[in-house]
Amino acid sequence: MRINFDHEIDNNPQPEEAGTITVTATIFGDDDEFDTPFTTRSHSIQDVFGCDEDEDSDCQIVRELKCFLLVEANIDDDDVIGDAMRKLVAYIDGVACFTSNSDYSLECALSVQMDLFPDSRSQIEEAIQVSFDEASNNTRFIPASKVVVKTLIRKVYKKKIEKENMKKKKKKKISLEECTICLEEFKNGGRVVQLACGHEFDEECIVKWLETSHVCPLCRYELPCEDQMN
Repeated sequence: MRINFDHEIDNNPQPEEAGTITVTATIFGDDDEFDTPFTTRSHSIQDVFGCDEDEDSDCQIVRELKCFLLVEANIDDDDVIGDAMRKLVAYIDGVACFTSNSDYSLECALSVQMDLFPDSRSQIEEAIQVSFDEASNNTRFIPASKVVVKTLIRKVYKKKIEKENMKKKKKKKISLEECTICLEEFKNGGRVVQLACGHEFDEECIVKWLETSHVCPLCRYELPCEDQMN
């Protein structure tokens, strides 16, 4: 499941809203159709920091979101739900870290937007499987040219952060992206390779892939192979 997060910090909330957090979750499906967003009640943000992996100690916001994902969104995979909740808590922790560089303080009210794309992983897995099947039907995998692999452009991945100053609010947007081979989020500061077709992968994943196949695992874009370079 791919998850994108947004948040807004209200620096001048009503007194009863100071130090609180609400989370709005939206499930996106095919053709950009999505269910009605679900918004939790406002809770003290301090409750979130007491949340850990023990289900009995989940904070109220996590319990409300788990119920929404299980009942309303019909997501019954405990691993998927657990992973989504861990990412949410980590995101909140990153936003509300109480340091001199943080825009957040307990005098503010925090709103978090959580966009979930449950179909993206299955579509990626299906596309990768098609690549394996098609390559198998072509008798054997043909490795990409080692020379070409060495010349692929590597870059350091940096999380995309957009800042917009507002009179009463400050908003940040963090877009999470994944390597579609290992299905793990790109690590900030990690090395990423972008093929000519535009698809990006972890450097280690795509180099290993190209040792056995000269095509992009998603779109079948062909790189020069060893046979062509000899």
